[in-house]
Amino acid sequence: MCTGLRFTDDQGNLYFGRNLDVGQDYGEKVIVTPRNYPLPYKFLADTKTSKAVIGMGIVVDGYPSYFDCFNEDGLGIAGLNFPHYAQFSKEPVNGKINLASYEIMLWVTQNFTTVKEVKEALKNVNLVSEAITSEFAVAPLHWIISDNEEAIVVEVSKQYGMKVFEDKLGVLTNSPDFNWQVTNLGNYTGLSPHDATVQNWNGQEVMPWGVGTGSLGLPGDSIPASRFAKVAYLNANYPTQKGETANVAKFFNILKSVAMVKGSVINNQGKDEYTVYTACYSSKTKTYYCNYATDFELKKYTITDENLSLNKLTIY
Repeated sequence: MCTGLRFTDDQGNLYFGRNLDVGQDYGEKVIVTPRNYPLPYKFLADTKTSKAVIGMGIVVDGYPSYFDCFNEDGLGIAGLNFPHYAQFSKEPVNGKINLASYEIMLWVTQNFTTVKEVKEALKNVNLVSEAITSEFAVAPLHWIISDNEEAIVVEVSKQYGMKVFEDKLGVLTNSPDFNWQVTNLGNYTGLSPHDATVQNWNGQEVMPWGVGTGSLGLPGDSIPASRFAKVAYLNANYPTQKGETANVAKFFNILKSVAMVKGSVINNQGKDEYTVYTACYSSKTKTYYCNYATDFELKKYTITDENLSLNKLTIY
């Protein structure tokens, strides 16, 4: 469970991030990976990072395994759960750029500056079902990738192989697939943010109940389809804001509207599914904003000249 969101402000600056909704806390931290940090690959030659990266994740044997991250050029990527649909290749394919599925995060942020570049490169990529270590399972993910100009969704499934979708809505949740989620929005084309008006039904005056009737029928449960529809609708109707403070507030206001509260959803393992953290990256100031289910204080971390040139990870 997760919800991703992106939009740009009146100056074209990107705000991009996500809710992480899971049944446990993984001990995730904000991590800055500097330039020239060792970057091993399963199937490609090992290298070093060329761009600093900031985001939320965990460190596994020195490897920054990000849930969402952004490079110093403002290109961002977030991985969201895609159960029952995601299916990666069982082995490398000759002539392809073979990546373990978890490697796509740093591969994208290290090799590209724009979504346009990523789209072209993905034509020759094969994602392999390979875990980071034997202690971890392969996560069934799909990804939203964004810069200031556009966003795409990348999915790999048994039925379609790799598909890349233009994401004009700036939203991603979970299963079913992205194309289904967009089609499902047809059920909500009658929504309006304006309060309902008096109706006349065969001479009977029908009055709306009080105020607050705008957006009547907007879903409010936590299934992926409902979160997708709600965030797409709010992202389309939230007024354009000016300035970083107002746009960060806009971002958190939208995503908090679909945050999962402990006790509202209990998974098959008997654990609460809840929003562990909400995070937003501003490309203008290279600042990563976040707060947690247990701490609503808004925290912010920035890529600086100091932490991008260190010889070690900076972990907050």
